[in-house]
Amino acid sequence: MVVSESDLVAAVTRDRAAGKRLGFTTIAFDLLRAHHVRALHAAAAKSDRLVVAVVDDHAPHVVTLEDRAELVDGLRGVDYVIVCSAERIDRLAAILIPDVRA
Repeated sequence: MVVSESDLVAAVTRDRAAGKRLGFTTIAFDLLRAHHVRALHAAAAKSDRLVVAVVDDHAPHVVTLEDRAELVDGLRGVDYVIVCSAERIDRLAAILIPDVRA
């Protein structure tokens, strides 16, 4: 599901309380390609819950940011999607403290 930062923190807190391992990765793309899907599946295999930050790089794209987030959300193994600027990735990782950073 595509979530806000506050909703993500709440969901991750529940998942951690349930003993789930958290994975975190980022993705920046215009057109979703097979190697993106393979990389996300590999990241999902390393954790119980996978958070994917779709990077908003403010560049012109063929596919809108919202559609890119929705595409990632539809992939097997992806549990949470958040749209995040490149400048906020490290801050988000520090908040989430993932068990696996892929």
